[in-house]
Order: sequence, then C-alpha cells, then structure tokens
Amino acid sequence: MYRRVPLVLSAVLLSAAVPAAAQFSPFSPKEVQAAKKDPKAFTIDETTIEIVKLGPTVSPADIAPPDAGGGGGDPVVVLDSIINLGLKIWKIVEDNKPVVDVSNQYATALPEGVKGWSSMAGWQRPKGTIYQLVAKNAYGGQVINLRYQVLRTSGGSYQGKGKYLTAVTVEPLLVEVAWGYRFTMTASVPDSSIVNVGTTEDPVAAMMAQLGWRISTAVKDSQGKGLYYLQGDGAYQEVGGPFRREGAEKAKASVAKLERETLLLAE
Repeated sequence: MYRRVPLVLSAVLLSAAVPAAAQFSPFSPKEVQAAKKDPKAFTIDETTIEIVKLGPTVSPADIAPPDAGGGGGDPVVVLDSIINLGLKIWKIVEDNKPVVDVSNQYATALPEGVKGWSSMAGWQRPKGTIYQLVAKNAYGGQVINLRYQVLRTSGGSYQGKGKYLTAVTVEPLLVEVAWGYRFTMTASVPDSSIVNVGTTEDPVAAMMAQLGWRISTAVKDSQGKGLYYLQGDGAYQEVGGPFRREGAEKAKASVAKLERETLLLAE
C-alpha cells in the first residue's frame, strides 16, 4: 500500500540580531571599529536575501561509489525501510571558504540492509542544479555572492526493485564575501525526512535536504534556510527558502500537487 508523505513547506528562517563573534573567527580590531563607525554598512538587509535558480549543471562529475567492503552478498534487505548510509550533517562553506569534499560528504536514501550503493544497479547519471544566493547591506550594496549546485544521483534499484537516492550533496562554485563579513553554510538531511512514497513491494525513496547559512558581522548575525525535496525516480523541487518569488510559487504549487496525488493514492 502507499504511504502518506508529510511534505512541509517552510519559509526562510531569519534570526534577530544576536551576538555573533563566537560563531566565526574573531573579528579584527579594524573590522570592529569600522562596524561601530558605520553599522549600516555591516548590517544585512534581510529582505534582500534571495536565491535565484540559474539552471541545470551541464555535466556534473560522477562520484565514485564507496567500497562496499566485507565481501559476499548483502544481509537481509528491507526494501521499504529507507535509511541514510551517508552523512546527516556536513559543512559546505566555513568562515568564507569552501570546505566540502563532494566525493565523500553526501547523504543517501537506500534500503535497509544494503552495504552501499555500489551493490545496487540502474543508477542514472548524476544531476545538478545551480543556484545563486545574494545578500545586500542596509545601503543596498551586495555583500554576499554565492553560487552553488545541488547534486544528486537517482534511479538505483535493488534486484530490480525500488528507486533510491545517493550522492545528495551541495558543491560551492563561487564564494564572494565582503570585508568585515563572515559566511558559513551547512547541509543536513534529518532521518525523519527520509520516507517511502512508493509501495511496499516497489519503493520510491524521498528525502528533504536542508541548506542552512549564517551571515555575521561585528554588529549583527543573521541566518536562513533553504529546503529541497528529492525522489528516487528523479523528481526534484525547491520547497522552502528565499527563492525569487516566481520560482518559489511555482515550486510550492508543484509540491502541493504531488502531495495531493500521493494522498489520493493512499486512500
């Protein structure tokens, strides 16, 4: 039977001003003095933070499967019990610098009992979608310019059954941060977000990937979050965050339609 899927559409979460010095490397005396002298130049206008979808990646690199190890076949595999054998949370950008290694820092949605996605077949070529995140200060000057791509590999099956996900990660392509600012970004995939939207006999894995960021100066700290919904059959949507309005409304409408169709199939 079909399972109901809780799809939550979440808007961007932005914090109020809080002390920020402890979140990043210490601000220099010159940065602190400049922020005190001209606080508007070092204060993010949170209404200007937006993510623009630039389009698909032309040819994202293949991520080699990890060594399954151990030899022999898999133990008992439970097709409709879908778990993450990868990371639950990992850093993408830290203190203005890219730190992620996409070859081994990623999440998966695989059937319980498999040793790794190398023991499965039918994987499609990796896909990627490129985005640009920008933010401006209180004067309207751009202080954050980030370009990144959301990578994923879908379509894998176990002995001809199911559609699963692997190598779900985020790769920064460009990080530009104004002097006096600190930027960090983290990816996470909560266990509670990994579900089966197919049948018990022929599952379709789904997950909600979160991309959180923090922007800090000597006078203010702001943070936000973007949400991405992925399925093992290749379905993909942006479902929460400061996406440019026309894109966000379209994504929300598509996910709402998907949720209605899933609930109808469950009845």
